[in-house]
Amino acid sequence: MQLRLVGIGLLTLALSGCANWGFNSNVSPEGVKDYYKGDGVTLYSKAELTEINYVTLGSIEGEACQVAANEAPPKDADARASIRRRAADMGANGLLLDRCIRFNDMPGCLEQVLCSGQAIKVAD
Repeated sequence: MQLRLVGIGLLTLALSGCANWGFNSNVSPEGVKDYYKGDGVTLYSKAELTEINYVTLGSIEGEACQVAANEAPPKDADARASIRRRAADMGANGLLLDRCIRFNDMPGCLEQVLCSGQAIKVAD
């Protein structure tokens, strides 16, 4: 019983020593909100839009870039996420994706994926 009380006392002391420690993160609530705002933008094909009432808001682009050689190559999915966030910034709830193209040795990027398309507002 006495050993058990000593163990509980040591555990309490150890945990209370961590009470003043803080946790810092590079992810802010605003950053998370910005990252996920493209989730409300649906990707459409031209065939899907033939039966849907929509308005084109404008042409947009999204990119993913590899800046340094020790970074992973850019992913098409990251470029598509970028274009969807930009579409959301324009008030779009849909995106007609034209194409994604991979480039090498672009200014500021060792490798880049660039996606282009049309931001659209689909009627409810």
